[in-house]
Amino acid sequence: MKKAICAFLFAFLLLPGLAAAQEHTEQATIKKVYYDKETQAYYIQTVDKNQEEFWHYGLVFALKEDKALTKYLNQTLMNKKAVVTYEDYESDDAEDWELLEFVITN
Repeated sequence: MKKAICAFLFAFLLLPGLAAAQEHTEQATIKKVYYDKETQAYYIQTVDKNQEEFWHYGLVFALKEDKALTKYLNQTLMNKKAVVTYEDYESDDAEDWELLEFVITN
């Protein structure tokens, strides 16, 4: 019985550590769409309300850049608003955060 009580208490003492990730939803603006040769993919770069870099969201993979596509994506998506939801895992380092949802709102 003691073991069962200890296991029960131990599990509930660990729960706060497991639930430590904080989910955030923030507004962002699409600043540009660019092709990264190293990863062979197009990315959307967003900025926050202070015009600081916020997220680089992978859009689509491509073996090489198509300049016309890059131009079209920039014309279509630049300055659009987005809502970004992410978990920060109680870290100030954005590399540790996990993007949960990226929604273009207009």
